[in-house]
Amino acid sequence: GKLPKSNGIAWRGNSGLEDGKDLTDVKGGLVGGYYDAGDNIKFHFPMAYAMTMLSWSVIEYRHKYEAIDEYNHVRDLIKWGTDYLLLTFNSSASHIDKIYSQVS
Repeated sequence: GKLPKSNGIAWRGNSGLEDGKDLTDVKGGLVGGYYDAGDNIKFHFPMAYAMTMLSWSVIEYRHKYEAIDEYNHVRDLIKWGTDYLLLTFNSSASHIDKIYSQVS
């Protein structure tokens, strides 16, 4: 997706800005999230696991993240991943009948 100004990696640029743009049942497309192992594909189960573990580390060690001034940064990282995952299914429907689980 379009990287925020707070991106601390100078060589990294925007990516996948067209993901899901042709899908009529996905509001806003499938932009965002994280690629898996440099493969240029977004696998959702590993991404969900990573967001869970990262969130758990913040719950357990918030004071450590705050001490090194990374608390807001780690929250932004989690939000980037979870916002993307929420785009991959019809969460506003009365029942979920579609989910996109791999995007490349």
